[in-house]
Amino acid sequence: MLSHERIWSAIDHLAQRNNLTASGLAKRAGLDATSFNRSKRISPDGRKRWPSTESVAKILAATGASLDDFLGLIEPRNGGTRVAVPLIGSESAIGHIGANGLPGNGGATAEVELPGLGPERCFAIEVRDGALSPLYREGDVLVVSATAAIRKGDRVVTCLGGGSILVAELKRRTARAAELSGPAPGDPDRVVPASEIAWMARVMWVRH
Repeated sequence: MLSHERIWSAIDHLAQRNNLTASGLAKRAGLDATSFNRSKRISPDGRKRWPSTESVAKILAATGASLDDFLGLIEPRNGGTRVAVPLIGSESAIGHIGANGLPGNGGATAEVELPGLGPERCFAIEVRDGALSPLYREGDVLVVSATAAIRKGDRVVTCLGGGSILVAELKRRTARAAELSGPAPGDPDRVVPASEIAWMARVMWVRH
């Protein structure tokens, strides 16, 4: 039986693989931009909502992905592996990233399924204490890579000098600053001086 969480996670990953947010994927497929919002995945009375077969067909056509590709994101087969990656809480001061692309204070490890992420060095950030609301919920795990190439439109984790983190879409990055999207639709973009950025990592996968 297909898992509700895995299907929505597959849609999120398909969006990330195409350098899009979930709303960006919906718009590219000609759907309402809110079609894949978190608020649409669970009804007000707590019932699970499933994406329609029509909407799935449209996002596959819009991205050039096959149905087999999508099923592989739901239930990774040969392309998916389980690896132990350093796990850090979002409330922790993350600080320094070493030359190997991994945080120096990641003592704990977590088993995380990484379908199709290639050779990038990854670590995981578990969302705690509402630190990354409204994008992510308590218990979500973000698998990120500080060694992966980052392009405009990617969703990134930005660690500030004091150890706090931001998660947002990268709008523009220069030698002087990074321009990030606001934390919620309609919020103004945020410009962070390069001198305040300890490191930036691309969000590769999200486990809900």
